[in-house]
Amino acid sequence: METGRPIGGWLIYFAIRTIISFVYGIFVLFVNFDNVANFNYDDFSSDIANIRYVQAFYPFTAVVILLLIESYLAYLFFTKNKDFPKAYIYLNITDLVICLSLEYVIALSGEVVYFSRTIAAFIWLIIWGTYLVKSQRVKETFINTKRKKYVKITEEEYELIKQKLTNQI
Repeated sequence: METGRPIGGWLIYFAIRTIISFVYGIFVLFVNFDNVANFNYDDFSSDIANIRYVQAFYPFTAVVILLLIESYLAYLFFTKNKDFPKAYIYLNITDLVICLSLEYVIALSGEVVYFSRTIAAFIWLIIWGTYLVKSQRVKETFINTKRKKYVKITEEEYELIKQKLTNQI
């Protein structure tokens, strides 16, 4: 497996952010689990119960999905996988959609929502997505791949290998 350049430069900041995001995700997961575990099904009429149910369970589900995304991105980042830059962009678009829907769920309760988390995630995606696509350091760092490398052979070499294999049987 090729090693490429070490993680350095702005990627150090990216590594620190990845670790902090994962730890923060675990913390938020437990906070939201408490809301789900203490949900009271008997206190509301059916319409209010449906809204409260969505407000309790959807954030928990979203946090689980976001934590899985962060885990996968951390794996790709620290293994310096070649697919990391594209995966980062695609999965952060998913993060944007989830953030937007979470803020919509908050708006269901009647709270004023400024969509600041969605706007911040969008700006973060534009800045770091551009960096990951354009940076030469990123291209030299993320070079590992799980794909098999195939070697081209001529027709004569193929026939020779085929003949050797049939002679062994």
